[in-house]
Amino acid sequence: MIDLKPFKGFLPYKEPPENLIAPSTDYLSEDKLDYLFKDNWNYINILNPQVENDNTALFAKNYFQKMKKYEIIKKDNNLSFYLYKINHKSHIQLGFIALANIDSFIHNYIKSHELIYENRAQERADQMLNLHAQIGPIYVAYNDIINLDNFLIETSNSKPHFHFSSFDGSIHSLWILNDKNKKEKFSELINQIETLYICDGHHRISAMKKIYEFQHEHPNKKNNLNKYFMIAAFPKTKTKIYDYNRVIKDLNGLDLNNFLNLLSSNFVIKESNNPYLPKKSRNFGMYHNKKWYHLFFKNEHLLDNNDILSKLDINIINNFCLKNLLGIENANTDDRIRFIAGCHGLIALEKKVDNNTNSIAFSIFPTQIDDVIDIAENNLTMPPKSTWFEPKPLDGMVVYDFGENNYE
Repeated sequence: MIDLKPFKGFLPYKEPPENLIAPSTDYLSEDKLDYLFKDNWNYINILNPQVENDNTALFAKNYFQKMKKYEIIKKDNNLSFYLYKINHKSHIQLGFIALANIDSFIHNYIKSHELIYENRAQERADQMLNLHAQIGPIYVAYNDIINLDNFLIETSNSKPHFHFSSFDGSIHSLWILNDKNKKEKFSELINQIETLYICDGHHRISAMKKIYEFQHEHPNKKNNLNKYFMIAAFPKTKTKIYDYNRVIKDLNGLDLNNFLNLLSSNFVIKESNNPYLPKKSRNFGMYHNKKWYHLFFKNEHLLDNNDILSKLDINIINNFCLKNLLGIENANTDDRIRFIAGCHGLIALEKKVDNNTNSIAFSIFPTQIDDVIDIAENNLTMPPKSTWFEPKPLDGMVVYDFGENNYE
């Protein structure tokens, strides 16, 4: 069972939330980034400080302290849950922000699906210990619970405490739930959740585990305040995963005719008059030399029915094209491959390929949330760059400070 609690989050106070939230650099021009760094209160100055000297940790810590001192942000007076809705390009997801017990992750009630790199997890741990706070939540999904969904919908019919448009055009709304009776009812509902599945934030949660383990190894420094971490949780049916597409620098020494001939042993290949975005599994788009193709994987019998990883579309294109024909043995380390999230559209693939006429791009049917859950339930890891969850919860919407009395 998952242990979930309300807490006293730090919220925007003297500065509107749209100015404070840390944007993804994918959406911002250099001019806009320069503005955020120099002329505005924004969490990007904490998460990715740009300073002339090397002491970025001290700069980030002092900046965070100033935000609290000048009441740019202010701690909630009450232990609260936070209801959170995101409206992005006609997609709406409604969930909540709360604290979760690290024991739930250690004992595998909160499940991961990504390979975690120790150096990245340690960097996150160092950052959070430096601030003594968690700026961004771990994004998780749960199996839908009708009564919980109904509570969220009913409560969100009231006026939100915060409602604004973010850098990517999505609309974010936050409700503070601090009424005693409603909190008790909500706590009963969310503690029916049996399992949480990490969508985004694998290295953050691993960092919290490192912090907790460090406390146990050094009893004189033990501090139970770090036993909890902040999550933003949404029902699985409301999450959205975009395609995560590939661009390969060249045809690995093959000419186009030879490549197509070899590819046809496992795929039906048809030219397409329009950009091809797959609408179902086993279908792929391919773009090369200003021409689109539709690929259909035809050799289902070659897949191992007992191996759920081999049946993922991302591994089909990896194993039957990228590895054996284009020579991409390790997608994590090969500098001939680039990854482009589907939220940027197929035009992003075309531009990338058109800038290098020997390159080739593949559009891939999005990984489904049930595939992610299946992988997590079997304690497996997805191939690299398999999922692009969008929209994501914002960093800085609610901040969890590890200080005293911030949770019950």
